[in-house]
Amino acid sequence: MLSGKRFSILGDSISTYRGVSNDASANAALIYNPCFYGEPMPREKTYWGILEERLGLSLCVNNSWSGGNLSGRDDPDSGINRAANLSRDDGGEPELIIVFMGINDLGRTVASEVFSRDYEGALCAIGEKYPRAHVCCVNLPDRDPYLKPRAQMFNDAIARAAGRAGERFFVADLFASPLKGDVYYMNTLDSLHPDEDGMRMIADVIEGAIRRELGGAGEKNG
Repeated sequence: MLSGKRFSILGDSISTYRGVSNDASANAALIYNPCFYGEPMPREKTYWGILEERLGLSLCVNNSWSGGNLSGRDDPDSGINRAANLSRDDGGEPELIIVFMGINDLGRTVASEVFSRDYEGALCAIGEKYPRAHVCCVNLPDRDPYLKPRAQMFNDAIARAAGRAGERFFVADLFASPLKGDVYYMNTLDSLHPDEDGMRMIADVIEGAIRRELGGAGEKNG
C-alpha cells in the first residue's frame, strides 16, 4: 500500500516548484536555486503533484535544482552530491525516492562513461543513506532526434545502475512514452520543460512503474 508514504525527489528544473523544492533539505548548506515552475501552473499539475493525488503520497523533500547535472563530483550542485540530502530536519525520511536527472548532462555533452559512473555513485549514496526506501529512476525522454543515440546510451547507463543497485531500484521508461519533441506536449519556449500535458504523461509513466513494482493505493484519476 502506498497511501500516506513519504516520497522525495532528486531532480533538476523539471521537478522544481517555487516555495517547495529544496525548502526542506536536511543540508542547511545547500543554497536556494531558481525554480522553473510555479504559479500560474498549480502544484497539483506537476508530475509529482499528480502522483501525490493519485497514489496518496506525502512529499518529504523535493531536492531539485534548475540547471543541475547528475554528474560532477567536484560540483556541490550536482545530483551525485545531493543524493544523500533527501530527508527532513525533523527526521522524516522518504520511503520512496524519485530520481529524475540527466537531461542537463545530455545537453552539455557529458561523456556517457562519466554519467554512468556518477549515476551509479548517486544510487549507491541513496542506498546507503536510505536502506529501506524504494527508488524509481526515471530515464530520459526521446525529445530530440539528434540526441537520440546519446540519450539511449544514457538510458542504458541508468538501467545498468538501477540493476546493480539492488531489487529496491527500478526504472520508469519515459523514453518509450508518447512524450516526444512535439510542442503540443512541451513548453513552446524551449521544447524542454513540459507543459501540463507533458507533466501528465510523465506522471502516467512513473505511476505505472511504481504500481508494477510496489502495488498501489488510491484511485487513478483520468
